[in-house]
Amino acid sequence: MRLNPRKTLRYLYYRCVRLHGRPREVAMGMAIGLAVGMTPTMGFQMAIAVALAALLGQSKIAAGLGVWITNPVTAPVVYSVTYSVGALLLHVPLRPPEGFWMTVTNLHGLTFGIFGPLWVGGLVLAVPVAAAGYWITYEAVIAYRLKIKHRRANRKHQWRWSPQHGWHRVRVRNPDSTERGQAGSA
Repeated sequence: MRLNPRKTLRYLYYRCVRLHGRPREVAMGMAIGLAVGMTPTMGFQMAIAVALAALLGQSKIAAGLGVWITNPVTAPVVYSVTYSVGALLLHVPLRPPEGFWMTVTNLHGLTFGIFGPLWVGGLVLAVPVAAAGYWITYEAVIAYRLKIKHRRANRKHQWRWSPQHGWHRVRVRNPDSTERGQAGSA
């Protein structure tokens, strides 16, 4: 079975914009999920994001969807970028420290050599990623709901009989419009 990224993105888009709740809550839930997804908490991200969303009263499902920014395919790219940003901010060299395996086995070296830059870079990048995710999700939810509202409004019609045309559909006047005489045959 081959993975189709376009289908996956379309599925995630529709899964997110169809969520119930206010657009602000859905967008904030997505922002929380994206922010947690940028941190090096792989394996615990879903639980952390859903707990934060529940604590703040935002969409838990959107938060759960947002953490998938770091999935098995994208995690190497996301974590290498967060490590690079953190290393630059902490003035740590970008190459592995001398004696890499010694660093991994040593708690002090692991904390300051690897996890320190990952956390700092993740927290710094979480802010713009979460802000962009909030804005994109908010706009997408609003646009989708307006599209559905417009589609439902155009679907409303009545059947009428006239001697010239027989049974035909007549649109019901849209209560939102200010123009008179909107009823016509469809």
